[in-house]
Amino acid sequence: MKRRIYILLAAVMLVFTLTSWTSVKAVSDDFYVQATSLKEALAHIEDSLRWESIAYSRLLDRVRSGQEPDLLITQVVFGELQALKDAGVITPFTPDETLVNDLESMPPFTQELIRKYLVAEDGQFWGCTDCFDLKAMLFYVPDAWADSPFRNRTPPTSFEEFLDFAELYLDTPHKGFCLLGVRGNEKYFTEWKIMNMLLSTWTIQQQYAGEPFRFTSDEFISLLDRTKKLIIRLQKEEPLINKKQKGLRELFTNPGGESHGGKTEVSRELYNWDHMIPYRIYASQPPLVNAWGDCVVCVCNPEADTAEVNRYMENLIRQRDWPEKHTVPYSAYTHPELMVADECNEEYYPEVKDGYMTQQWLDSIGRIQGVPCCISEYYFWYGSEDGDGWNSYENAINFIKNKKMTAEKYAQELERISQ
Repeated sequence: MKRRIYILLAAVMLVFTLTSWTSVKAVSDDFYVQATSLKEALAHIEDSLRWESIAYSRLLDRVRSGQEPDLLITQVVFGELQALKDAGVITPFTPDETLVNDLESMPPFTQELIRKYLVAEDGQFWGCTDCFDLKAMLFYVPDAWADSPFRNRTPPTSFEEFLDFAELYLDTPHKGFCLLGVRGNEKYFTEWKIMNMLLSTWTIQQQYAGEPFRFTSDEFISLLDRTKKLIIRLQKEEPLINKKQKGLRELFTNPGGESHGGKTEVSRELYNWDHMIPYRIYASQPPLVNAWGDCVVCVCNPEADTAEVNRYMENLIRQRDWPEKHTVPYSAYTHPELMVADECNEEYYPEVKDGYMTQQWLDSIGRIQGVPCCISEYYFWYGSEDGDGWNSYENAINFIKNKKMTAEKYAQELERISQ
């Protein structure tokens, strides 16, 4: 089994403002990329390569002096790849037959995703990656749904429809079922996840539409108010799952795509990508599936040997066949047919008696029906005072817990930290 190259990114998650600077453009807020030479990269194909971490401002100095590195590692989701494109720091390369065939053999959704972000109009490649972490807003659990009092209803397809259903759920006897599974009986887990679905979906849709963040609209405040009222009812009427309630079957699972494997947290029932609810507030919006955690290898030196670049990139895509354990639960691979669930579970999760990964989950990646995007879910967090968004998380929890805090006041706080 080939050892993967560990990629350590020190990305500063900020909205980028581009300004002109001599022959290249500059990003007003610095971020980091990883750099190396082709010689070093090829010398370490079979083992771990230590990439050089370099600030964007320093990289620009090297580019202007003609000392640019051959290869860079960056990310799409925080806007870094686009910033590097716009600045003329990276250059597309002509892919060889192996890379072209690899792309054309991908499932439709992942092929569309990679063409959207990593392929230029003339067919050249901006870079290659070994995997994308694909995330949806939520998944419903098909067998539990079919056995529930709601079996004759169509599962929600948007956040608004989820709110509609959750209100109906609380008005309807549902013995034996719960709305969402709770990890470790954590207090406020379900309530926070519902709030997080609203915040993430709202910001993803705004960014996808190219709109500035706006949280003080009557539309958003109304959604906040409905969500908080639902949370208050859940806290009163829906007990946390504990050891005495293990028989409950969750109707929904995996909010935000945090746990990929195809089994629910509590009842261990099966679900897959056929049962996803995309990131959208309203059913009329595009059904977004968000790609996250991507690390893209790009060419910085326009004089780099194309054949050698292709040789390195071919090795990168071959690493998809067996991921390291820390990526297994979270990554959706461009070629899931290369993954065998039983072998994966035996290698990485022998402690999970009923198996962590299901073959149904892996196979369903090729059937994803949605619009791919690669967007930070938490841009609005990174204007907070401490720089890592913790204050924003605390504000959200305070909004959930403080019955006197109005939706209008919380919306104003979100507006403030988003600017």
